[in-house]
Amino acid sequence: MSKPVISEYRYHGTGETDTENRVIDILSIQALIDSAVDAGEKDFCKKHDFAFYGSGWQSWGFGGELDPGCFQKRYIPVVPQWKQYFSIPGVQKKIVRRKKLLQGSFFIYLRWNNGGKNTWLCIASVGNVHTQKDGQKPLPPVNFFVDRKRREIVCTACTDGKRWEADELMAQIAVFSAADFFTLRDTTRNLFAEDRNARFGSLAFLNTRADSTLIRTGGWESWYNHYADINHTLIEGDLQALGTTENLIKTELLDANAPCVFQVDDGWEIALGDWDARTDRFPGGMKALSQSIADKGYIPGLWMAPFAVDWRSETARAHRDWILRGNDGKPIAAGMNLLWGARFGREQPSLPYSYFCLDLSRDDVIAHLDALMEKAVNEWGFRYLKLDFLFAGLLAGAHANGGAAYEWYDKAVRTLTRRTRNNRGEPVAYLGCGMPFESSFNAFPLSRIGPDTKEAWDIGWMKRAQYEARPSAFASLQSTLGHAFWDNAVYINDPDVVFLRYQNISLNDKEKLLIALVNFLFASQLMHSDDPVHFDAEKEGAFTQKVRALYRQFDGVEFGLENLNSTSYRIFSRDGAYAGCINLGEKPVTVTKATLCKSKEKSLAAVLEYAQETADSYIFEPHSISMYALA
Repeated sequence: MSKPVISEYRYHGTGETDTENRVIDILSIQALIDSAVDAGEKDFCKKHDFAFYGSGWQSWGFGGELDPGCFQKRYIPVVPQWKQYFSIPGVQKKIVRRKKLLQGSFFIYLRWNNGGKNTWLCIASVGNVHTQKDGQKPLPPVNFFVDRKRREIVCTACTDGKRWEADELMAQIAVFSAADFFTLRDTTRNLFAEDRNARFGSLAFLNTRADSTLIRTGGWESWYNHYADINHTLIEGDLQALGTTENLIKTELLDANAPCVFQVDDGWEIALGDWDARTDRFPGGMKALSQSIADKGYIPGLWMAPFAVDWRSETARAHRDWILRGNDGKPIAAGMNLLWGARFGREQPSLPYSYFCLDLSRDDVIAHLDALMEKAVNEWGFRYLKLDFLFAGLLAGAHANGGAAYEWYDKAVRTLTRRTRNNRGEPVAYLGCGMPFESSFNAFPLSRIGPDTKEAWDIGWMKRAQYEARPSAFASLQSTLGHAFWDNAVYINDPDVVFLRYQNISLNDKEKLLIALVNFLFASQLMHSDDPVHFDAEKEGAFTQKVRALYRQFDGVEFGLENLNSTSYRIFSRDGAYAGCINLGEKPVTVTKATLCKSKEKSLAAVLEYAQETADSYIFEPHSISMYALA
């Protein structure tokens, strides 16, 4: 392995304003191998292709590995507005318009497998980790475009609209290598969270691990059962039943007197942009609802999308000048949602069902956001705020006060999250979702790290359209596993919810176990959304106890992984006590016993097995996790 070497990039011109993303550097992969890779592996790495990992620019993007020789699939734009969810904002230089470029943001790695010996070559943008400790200006988010054929990496920054000053710092890029997963995680942790308390200490009041410096948070949310169709009666019913039925949250958190979030999701608000309670759904208002949650011993949680706005909302009607526009003067669509935009006509200035984003360069918009959070935290009493669709704040446009989007985004998220305690002195936490990873680093130590999950394995038509930000159990799992080395290192990883129910779901028990264990072993937020009112004491109760028994067996055990291919993984514990396999693919995967446990001598005792054993191999079923104790 190698220690991280950080290169600094400064502006050496005489002052100019960027009209497109700026190329920071072009790195030679061969030169990086020479400088960072162990001597014994240099020759192999130079002569062979690599698996590629590149995180999306925001948290819904693809976050897994691509096999050697493979490239990211191009989205078939059946819904054009959805390209905003994964396309890097701003105008790209011609150099990154080459065909078949691998693309990643913030942190990428190349991985070679030489007969079972792995080499990770990591490249990360760390400017916003180190500079803002000292109160310096935010740096632009950096993107990486990898050319397999030319063996080079083009590094660009989202700087559209940025006016540079002489010798101004543009970026800091770190390069290091690792020979095993735990070295990869430990080096990443030292790079991004050397002082773990400074990085994650604000979340300590949520920590369900009372005796650990590692943080795990958890609770219940309304989304994945009710979705946006919620009201006072439904939420109060869930609130009453959550602590009285033997569901996962009661048995795992409440019975242990652990901190527990109760989150009210989308559907409570008048409209996207009008952040007050719908009186037909919540006649008592949000303050009474928050108090009811707190009275039951939960930490009151609330979903909001502060940068997004429906053109039909009263906020948008009263402040058309608050909407971000392009150079042509037209409002910029942030995305598409059937509930958040008119189909056509005077109430829809873009494509059908589009919603829009606020211009964060305006002082009155920042004041509006600050007043919104004051209301949610200190008037209503919510202490866990899930702030969603944050990517809208980093979209490039003709900002009223000029400048680059990343500068205004930084100011806005600092405004949103500045209340770390409420007026009663109680701590407040924020979860970032749909958020630009790099530009959100300092404001959101707790982050969603993949697309939304789903109570179904996948959505066929979205998969066929090659839409990487689609909500599905598969897409969520792939990104959760891809970002596993970030957990308690870059972010406290939120993988989305686990499902244990038997109604309103198409996942089978094998798939539900897979989700429950991946979220527990490879991330650090355990959220649940099943209906506690209609809890099935017999079937759901028995399945809950099966999951909890596995949680107890693996509690405190640190797990790592290596990709066998883009959808299957060898998993193992740091202490050498366990090994196993995860298969997210549609076909069985065959793994030799020697590969599984890195030894021909050790015997394997099944803890959880969805596999057929042969003479010297295991054949693992699709959509499964299998685990073995090693002796």
